[in-house]
Amino acid sequence: MVRAPVASLRACSSVSLLAAILTLGMGCRTSIADGAAVAGRGAPGSGGGGGTPTGGRGGAGTGGASFGTGGSGTGGFLASGGAGGRASSGGVGPLGGAGGAAASGTGGQVPIDAGAFEVAAPDATAPDAMDLVPTRDGGAGVLGGGPVVRSTVHQDIGVHDPSMIWDGKRYYMFATGSSASARSSVNLTQWMNAGRFWTARPAWISTAIGQAVDVNTPWAPDISYFNGKFHLYYCASVFGKNTSVIGLTTNVALDPTTAGYGWVDQGLVIQSQASDNYNAIDPNIAFDAAGVPWLSFGSFWSGIKLRKLDATTGKLAADDPTTYAIASRNGGAIEAPSIVSHNGYYYLFVSFDVCCQNVNSTYRTMVGRAPAITGPYVDKAGKAMLQAGGDQLLTTTGRYAGPGGGSAWKNGDTYLYAYHYYDLQGNGASKLAVRPINFTADDWVTLGEPLFP
Repeated sequence: MVRAPVASLRACSSVSLLAAILTLGMGCRTSIADGAAVAGRGAPGSGGGGGTPTGGRGGAGTGGASFGTGGSGTGGFLASGGAGGRASSGGVGPLGGAGGAAASGTGGQVPIDAGAFEVAAPDATAPDAMDLVPTRDGGAGVLGGGPVVRSTVHQDIGVHDPSMIWDGKRYYMFATGSSASARSSVNLTQWMNAGRFWTARPAWISTAIGQAVDVNTPWAPDISYFNGKFHLYYCASVFGKNTSVIGLTTNVALDPTTAGYGWVDQGLVIQSQASDNYNAIDPNIAFDAAGVPWLSFGSFWSGIKLRKLDATTGKLAADDPTTYAIASRNGGAIEAPSIVSHNGYYYLFVSFDVCCQNVNSTYRTMVGRAPAITGPYVDKAGKAMLQAGGDQLLTTTGRYAGPGGGSAWKNGDTYLYAYHYYDLQGNGASKLAVRPINFTADDWVTLGEPLFP
């Protein structure tokens, strides 16, 4: 069974919600503070918080004929190292101590709903040695703070159907309509381009579908990690029909500068055609209690389906050919499945109604739970999701129109839901949003407020 590394807890000052979202992505840092003055060398200053441009200054050196050097400041999570410590200017001796050297920040973990995790050093091991959580259930690890993030876009990045993972150093996001591009971030709000997983449409897609498909628009890619590789499932379709395919491409790393980086297309996983009662799009990978990967998918038609996968190949498992039905609206609009597990339950997130109509989109996000990954999924009232059941989590409210197409994932001990919405205050542009997933005392889901506007 694959699991995530867990850091030990310790007390620390409270932080803002936005800073706290950086689970596994930043250290426990309060506002800038100077280190205390001590004899000899000054104590290090604390790190900068919330993206401040510098860390705290080192403490003033005191004592001795020549005063001790100032301590080194540690960097904030969006910052390079803090300025060197101040030289002391009083006491016995002709000179103040020299300023301490700038130091890059150290990383740690901060959960959404608590103070902080213990600060830890950066983990530079390869992903397959890090015991990452293998799915939208996140990756895991510890990030060292320090380097300045030079991003190309911010949190109002235009996306549809986002899927995310943490590789131990950065968050990576894949989405529909992104020119087959990956994007990376250390904080979920500032994003950089991180390569492309297609440079040309795989030839097998045209053969399978029988019609031209836009090379730049693979739909709803879903990123996961298992068997020592990152697995990116994607789909292509003839719009408005269930002539569709789900394919797979794999990579040993997500950072294009890593040795051995390179996407290798593995071809067809599953397809649907006019004679089928389902639509093979919107893939999502989840894992059962034994660590076995499962593929959920579906849109309209008879609803959401589930297939067991072979962990070695990433393709359909030969030992279980069953196509499990897990949610349906009896032909009505339902799509974008995403599954996470918590405390003995599996939670199925889906989108009801219509996407992609800008501010007129009627997408809304629903959820149900089941004791097994194959179901049966029900809502709080006990209504089966196979009978159009589900508890509503998101609907058009305020500036947020048509929220859905989301990805529920676990990052360490924190659960997040990343999705797109149409911004009524932004000319109807489709934008990224991320909310914390919370669980009630009786293990039902609620969503927290957006982590950024």
